Amino acid sequence: MKKYLILFITLLFASFVLGQDISDVTKAVEKAKTGASTDSVKYWNISGMGTLNVAQAGYSNWAAGGANSLGLIGMVNLNINYSKGKHAWANIIDLAYGFQMIGIGSSDQQYNKTDDKIEITSTYGYAISENKKWYFSGLVNFRTQFSNGYKYPDDSTEISTMMAPGYLVAGIGITYVPTTWFRAYLSPVSGRFTFVLDTTLSNAGAFGVTAGKQIRGEFGTYFRADLNKDLAKNINLTSSLELFTDYLNNFGNIDVNWNVLLTMKVNKWLAASINANLIYDDDVIQATQFKEIIGVGISYKFD
Repeated sequence: MKKYLILFITLLFASFVLGQDISDVTKAVEKAKTGASTDSVKYWNISGMGTLNVAQAGYSNWAAGGANSLGLIGMVNLNINYSKGKHAWANIIDLAYGFQMIGIGSSDQQYNKTDDKIEITSTYGYAISENKKWYFSGLVNFRTQFSNGYKYPDDSTEISTMMAPGYLVAGIGITYVPTTWFRAYLSPVSGRFTFVLDTTLSNAGAFGVTAGKQIRGEFGTYFRADLNKDLAKNINLTSSLELFTDYLNNFGNIDVNWNVLLTMKVNKWLAASINANLIYDDDVIQATQFKEIIGVGISYKFD
């Protein structure tokens, strides 16, 4: 239990450190606009959101019954973009970790992980049109998790862990950027690698790898669309959609990973958020996976 709390606190601390660093960079950018000597940062644009959602319930002699509980979810979503001349470099960092403790103080206290994500996407592009809407690009996407996952209420048998699975996509293609809040990338030559570095899960052939193997490679077409738009002054919608089909195995069978985050700020520090994630990958499970999380808590916007 302690290692999960340490992990969560570390993630939360990192988000505030990032917030401070980003604030410093943002100030430098503002200085650049006024003519100060800050050539190293004036081409950067940094934005994003950090949130900490809390849910707590406590009972004492409550006739209707109930269990003491505490839930925390921390999320950090950052867009770090660089643009100079025909060169453009877009980076997305998406981190999340959450847990819920039920029956606090009782003999049957339970710990459930409610969210766990590490995802980093980096795209470099060279403009091939005068209006800088079309780029020849290279993309790398990496995705895994922080800690062990279990099929609750069984909390002794691991079904996932860091780098089991881990996913890496790399390829070259074309990026279309019609506006500052939307971009789409298409690569007809992409490699996707699934890592299962846990021996037990590898031997079981989990996540589509051959039993006993730790890496599975695929080669196919990859599409990604990213949207980050303020729908109103205090309402932001962030969405990413990934599609992949393997040329060598069941071509036309499309793997889907679609993530949506809607954030509604009440004031500078308070916000409500709705996060939904839909995944279809029949190498993992022959059914559509869906997750949704609704929370209210502390937030900080990086801009």
